[in-house]
Amino acid sequence: MEPTPLDRIDKRILHALQNDARSVTTTELAADLEVSPSTVSNRIEHLERDGIITGYRATVDYEKAGFPLQAVIVGTASMSDRETVAKQACTVPNVVNVRELMFGEDNLLVKVVGETSSDLTRVAKALTELGVTVRKKILISDERFEPLTAFEPESELVIHDP
Repeated sequence: MEPTPLDRIDKRILHALQNDARSVTTTELAADLEVSPSTVSNRIEHLERDGIITGYRATVDYEKAGFPLQAVIVGTASMSDRETVAKQACTVPNVVNVRELMFGEDNLLVKVVGETSSDLTRVAKALTELGVTVRKKILISDERFEPLTAFEPESELVIHDP
């Protein structure tokens, strides 16, 4: 599948939405981009229809929400079953993210949250029952998310010299 070409306006819209999709308005974006609010609305609709914007989600601080333990379970599923197993893994309670890896023996990363270590153990057992060979369990200390810098306006890009 060919990627959808993105122009400067599309990239700026994506950057703004990644930064704070909840409070940014089409009117504010339009003023910043020097286009009409309807142009911004139309662009967002196209980005959604083309599958570039796949949804709007809250970023949750799991620790503050009562789930102080976060871990990544690294596992292996047979290549022929990997996609099905990944979809099934998404339905296991306390699993918040599943990534399929393209190369190497380890081909699944499963992010898990829990109140206690027994929650994490229960998820590992459920994954094993789905056909995943659990190879590692990695406890996460902290996690940070940032919008993709390729969507930032050129004037805001900061390049750090080594």
